[in-house]
Amino acid sequence: MKKTIATILILIMCLTSVMLMAGCSQKEPYSDYDLTEYITLPDYDSFTTSVPEVVITDDDISEEMESILESYATSEDVTEGTVEEGDTVKISFKGTLADGTTADGMSSDEYSLTLGSGSMIDGFEEGLYGAAIGDTVTLDLTFPDPYQNNADLSGKDVTFEVTVLSKTVENVPELTDQFVAENYEDYSTVEELRAAVADSLEQDEYETQLREIKQELYNQIVSETEVIKYPEKELSDTIDEVDNSYKQMAESNGSDWEDYRDNTLGVTQDEYEEEIELYAQEMVKQQMVIRLIGQNEDITVTDEEFDEYMNNLLTSYGFEDADDFEDYTGMSLDEYVDAYMLDLDYLLTKELDTIYDRLVDNGNISSEAE
Repeated sequence: MKKTIATILILIMCLTSVMLMAGCSQKEPYSDYDLTEYITLPDYDSFTTSVPEVVITDDDISEEMESILESYATSEDVTEGTVEEGDTVKISFKGTLADGTTADGMSSDEYSLTLGSGSMIDGFEEGLYGAAIGDTVTLDLTFPDPYQNNADLSGKDVTFEVTVLSKTVENVPELTDQFVAENYEDYSTVEELRAAVADSLEQDEYETQLREIKQELYNQIVSETEVIKYPEKELSDTIDEVDNSYKQMAESNGSDWEDYRDNTLGVTQDEYEEEIELYAQEMVKQQMVIRLIGQNEDITVTDEEFDEYMNNLLTSYGFEDADDFEDYTGMSLDEYVDAYMLDLDYLLTKELDTIYDRLVDNGNISSEAE
């Protein structure tokens, strides 16, 4: 079967956003099913794994301390010294063509420019490397041909008189006890701040590893789950959701379906139908796994729990409340929850927490540090 890398990547990226959409119109998906007739879960209480030792090096701590200092950096314009590639400078300039005329955009009394950014014509920025602030530099250059900004200037010779007015320098504070005391309520010395940074890095690394282990646990459960049969309605609905998503994507790109399928996805119609059916089967399987674990473990999500979860999620992404979210996204929070089934995602989080804790209690989780 012909499957290009581009096709696989497009399938992954596009289908991720609809992976949990099947059945989203239902209040409780699969509530009318005896899921044991459709899947058989593995004995996940027998799973074993190990937790890597959390190792934070002195370099890790020093790098984080440097980031902290940089976050307190201030900038100022200086009028002494020289300028080099990478510097942000303020300049004044005037360009004159060979016939003595000028044109719009060829002069400025004050212009901010990062040297080496490539925002000016070839030779302009390079010609300022090493110039002293306050000096005027003469640059004999040629406009590119073609010159997209002004076709009339294409290929013409030009002389620029450029004066370097100033450059911006960043002042990073020195790490001292005084700096710590002035900027932190809980710490007064560098040693105390460094210890706190080490603890924070260690906690972050531990939480990252814990998320990865729980994800691996879930992947193993799904992988070892036996599918007896698929519920026809849910499978059909999921296939339709994915298919409609692709058809809408083709339309938004101004392509007819056959052209989009053949040239963008790079598959035949038979290959396409097989691909989205396999994907839909995997998504329906995962939905059934999550629901059946919830039933077996007697785990539910209360409205209060989910509201708190969503409020924390909004805050973490910088939104004040649901209205702020809707103003920014054009989608109500309820619509977003339904579309991406975030309640199912939160249910899975609770399930994995429960299973992981039980595996720890039963001695199935070992530490590599032991």
